Amino acid sequence: MKRSPGAIPSTPQSLARAAQILIGLYALLDPMRPRLFSATDHGLFYSRYLSVSFVVGIATLVTFLLWFRRCRYNAQALSVGPFAHSPGWAVGAWFTPVLMWWRPRRIALDIHRAIGHDPAPDTTITLINAWWAAWIAHMAGAMMAASSAYADSVVVLAASQALYLIAAVLLVLVIQRITAAQTSAVTTYAPAVR
Repeated sequence: MKRSPGAIPSTPQSLARAAQILIGLYALLDPMRPRLFSATDHGLFYSRYLSVSFVVGIATLVTFLLWFRRCRYNAQALSVGPFAHSPGWAVGAWFTPVLMWWRPRRIALDIHRAIGHDPAPDTTITLINAWWAAWIAHMAGAMMAASSAYADSVVVLAASQALYLIAAVLLVLVIQRITAAQTSAVTTYAPAVR
């Protein structure tokens, strides 16, 4: 099997565990949740809550992107074929207007497909698609909740938050699946390069 030259893959387990823990913590601390219960309370508790949420959110974002980029590098090193997007897109795609609505999903699928799979039905693709659908629906709901037409709509805000929690759970599962597959492939790859 011909591998991509250059980068030597390394297991993304540590980054995966950190990302999973932070995703779970941020899902519990999501800064929009207090609006569901007390839209008028903007006192000291609320501002501290927002500060903690912000710090945890930044840590979650950075850790997830480091994991995603590591998996993209591993995929390139472990793959027998070329990739449509460079490893830099594993981070950049999340911040590029318009492309952010579909390219990260495409990269996640490329990462998953880089490692050969059994001909049995592949549930990881379904899991990635479900996570992405929940994430996009949450983002659309959050944008609606932020608009003046739905600013006071508890239903839109609650639906957006429910979709966020679903997306968070699915993302933790996606991280688990991709990390397990890459860890297995990296341990197989290591003796082959010696």
